Amino acid sequence: MGAQLEALRALQDVELQIVDIRRQLAAKERAVKRQSAKLRSAEEAHTAARDDLKHTQVEMDALDVDVKARNGHIAQLRDNLSTVKTNKEYAAVMAQLNNEKADLNRLEQRAYQLLETVEEKKKVVSEQEQLVKDEAARLENLKVQFSQSQTSFSQHLEQLKSERTTAANSVEPKFRAMFERVSERYEGEVMAEVIRTHPRRDEFMCDGCQMALAMERANALMSRDEIITCDNCGRILYIERHT
Repeated sequence: MGAQLEALRALQDVELQIVDIRRQLAAKERAVKRQSAKLRSAEEAHTAARDDLKHTQVEMDALDVDVKARNGHIAQLRDNLSTVKTNKEYAAVMAQLNNEKADLNRLEQRAYQLLETVEEKKKVVSEQEQLVKDEAARLENLKVQFSQSQTSFSQHLEQLKSERTTAANSVEPKFRAMFERVSERYEGEVMAEVIRTHPRRDEFMCDGCQMALAMERANALMSRDEIITCDNCGRILYIERHT
């Protein structure tokens, strides 16, 4: 393998380490963003449940006022029974009293239903509140992990960047430009080994894209110090000495 191919492989080794670190940091950052979204969703659900409970409590309070008013009116009608002077007046008061009692009974049944609903909704609010706390704790934990990773990788990353600069300086400018283009496309996986696909025949393929490679290209790599790329994927090809 020629000097430029060796230099390119050395550059790729450093590049892949840098890419791996950045990939790990990006994954942790995405995890923080996903958890932030889950927390916002939990907070919105908690707010909605709390508002729903508040509306039900307002309805129950209004109903309680109505029940008290009905009870007061019923008490007044009962007092009126003792003051009526004719059967007709008595019958009219009794009819009104019975109607008020029927209405009160319906209101009391509704009040009982609302009371059960309020208890159920309080339970939902409590569960949602706990979920918010749990999601917030998970988010904080992920943020700490991300921050720790940034700190632990920082020094290593700076060292690798320095090594990358040194390795890049060993590569001719035109090949370095080629390396940069392919690296951006394949996240650092710039080079691909040429593989013999049959032990007894001169058949080869690019290990990067698994496409067949002309024998002439393989022979050129084995006999000359040339920079040859795969026609299909564009990666820079190399052949190990044992191939």
